Amino acid sequence: MATTIITKQHDTQITFRDTPTIDGVAVPPTQFAGCTLSFLLKGAIKVIKQTATINADGTFQYSPVAGDVDTIDKCQQEWEVVYPSGKILTFPNYGYNIVKIIADLG
Repeated sequence: MATTIITKQHDTQITFRDTPTIDGVAVPPTQFAGCTLSFLLKGAIKVIKQTATINADGTFQYSPVAGDVDTIDKCQQEWEVVYPSGKILTFPNYGYNIVKIIADLG
């Protein structure tokens, strides 16, 4: 399910998390055995593809580094799972998560 996340510029003490679903049903963690995961973020300025983590409970997470959140932008975000067979599946399956990086006042 697509969500909107708002964070402030330079905030790296956050973690992007998601529970992958297909048609509203959580994907069982066993479906991700041997898979790799990427965090993809694309905005007017930012384009990021970084390795992310598949947790034991099947949730996804990514902790941004300074360069990921240094610029004000409104971005689309998705998770890309690559299976051992080389096949790919992205989450959310329809639409995108929205990430708004807003200015901090400091």
